[in-house]
Amino acid sequence: MRVHRSAHKGHFTVLPNEMLQRVKLRNGPRGLLAFLLSLPDGWRMTAQQMAAITGDSLWATRKALRELTRAGYYTVVKTRLANGRIVSVQHVTDTPGQFAPGDGPPVPGPPAPSKTKEQSKETSLPPRLPEPPVIPRPHTRPEPQPQPQPQPQPQPQPQPQPQPRTAPRPPAPVPALDDRTGPAAVLLLRVVRPEPRLRIGEAEAARLAPLVAHWIDLGSTPADLAAALLPGLPEHVHFPAGFIHRRLTDKRPALPAPRAPLPTCPSCHDPVPRPGPCPPCGRAPDTPPAPLTGSARAFAREAVRAAQQARSRILTPAAR
Repeated sequence: MRVHRSAHKGHFTVLPNEMLQRVKLRNGPRGLLAFLLSLPDGWRMTAQQMAAITGDSLWATRKALRELTRAGYYTVVKTRLANGRIVSVQHVTDTPGQFAPGDGPPVPGPPAPSKTKEQSKETSLPPRLPEPPVIPRPHTRPEPQPQPQPQPQPQPQPQPQPQPRTAPRPPAPVPALDDRTGPAAVLLLRVVRPEPRLRIGEAEAARLAPLVAHWIDLGSTPADLAAALLPGLPEHVHFPAGFIHRRLTDKRPALPAPRAPLPTCPSCHDPVPRPGPCPPCGRAPDTPPAPLTGSARAFAREAVRAAQQARSRILTPAAR
């Protein structure tokens, strides 16, 4: 691993390696300690402000402060002021346990006198506690920083050539309508007219006409098209033509099953309701009548003569 350092003339913080490389100190508390050591002396910051700056949660920030306190890098001392007010002072160090004298627990002061009606409104304040002496810390000479090596100048990248603008795509041509697709386009416009969300133009109807014509070829009626296109629409239809094309494609009726050919008569080849010969071909062929005998012939002559006489009697009065 190569470490690159730069020489700073101001606004930098010197930290000991013992703190930065301490074992069993998590990176979260270590980074928070480095941030606190970079602040000027006398700076006051709460845990909420630390969490807002570092980007950690308040719970993680307080946990990191407790770990720094156990490690000896951070402590909070409560001090009573001359007016009896107790304030908390934060102490941060880069060496474990090296705090100035007097940074221990707060010293109890005299109790505040209670006011009564007999006492005067002005009461004397408690005496101010002596400030702890300031012990100068040994000045550590910062380690010499290596001189930065000159970085090679980056080679200029070739500028991309601007691409020529292309002409806008021309609209798709409107297909010509014929005797089959013309009525289909009119039917589609009539079916979707009651629904405002499916309003389309004549050009879009002409492009969808072949699909509607296929529905008509399969035996679909206008009611079938309305049942396939109108129910169950979404609240907003942004592209009505594409929506209609998708429904006409997905809900296309199935092709009817081919019908079996009707049976035909084997003799005259006429269609019959069931396999076999037709009724005329199924009857037996005509046979000549049997010859009449003498008595039968005489009976037939008498019957014909009686019929002729009866006819003549009926027609004779009308002729007169």
